[in-house]
Amino acid sequence: MTHDHYDIVIIGSGAGGGTLAHALSSSGARILLVERGETVPQEAENWDPAAVWKQLRYRADERWLDTDGREFRPYTHYAVGGNTKFWGSALCRLRREDFEAVEHADGVSPAWPIDYDTLAPWYDRAERLYHVHGQHGEDPTDPPRGPFPFPPIPHQPRIAEIVEELRAQGLHPSYLPLGLVRPGELGGCILCNTCNSFPCRIRTKSDADVLCVEPAMAVPTMTLWTGARAERLVTDPSGRR
Repeated sequence: MTHDHYDIVIIGSGAGGGTLAHALSSSGARILLVERGETVPQEAENWDPAAVWKQLRYRADERWLDTDGREFRPYTHYAVGGNTKFWGSALCRLRREDFEAVEHADGVSPAWPIDYDTLAPWYDRAERLYHVHGQHGEDPTDPPRGPFPFPPIPHQPRIAEIVEELRAQGLHPSYLPLGLVRPGELGGCILCNTCNSFPCRIRTKSDADVLCVEPAMAVPTMTLWTGARAERLVTDPSGRR
């Protein structure tokens, strides 16, 4: 561990930290990205259900406590790219009402300090960065937006039949917004059956490691520490630094 000075320290390299590191990498600032996990290797076990589900090869090896004080092993992962290494890459926007106060049976979810319209331009940028494919206008719950940066991934034949059957009943099935390299393109998704919960062995799934951290680390002013757990933040009296 070095004692260099950094202008910005980012804790975590997943969807939040990794994306932020990518956005700031061209700023000229000296930036340190701190990640408690390691890089997930490309290996045969990436697509091995026994390794992923039985051996829990990539799962965090720690214990949490439930509300009754009983230990359990959480479904979470610590790695460069965070949990995006293991997601199904479905990237839906929150709806406009999600930013407002919402009453639930056991309490009120407070309103966000920003609204959907404020965040919408940043959604646009994030969807381009994460190669999101989709079709606007099919889902009646969609928030206001422009077209997706990439067209939807075509349904497989049986799914296409089901979609037409549902539409005939007056329902509104819609394409799931997916972040990936388009099937059929060079280096594209092969539509395997080991996607959600599995790291992508051929690196076609949009994750923060491949799309954000790796490009950011090519910049000389960027530094990545792995195996580095942040336990506390020490700030000045203002709490801003």
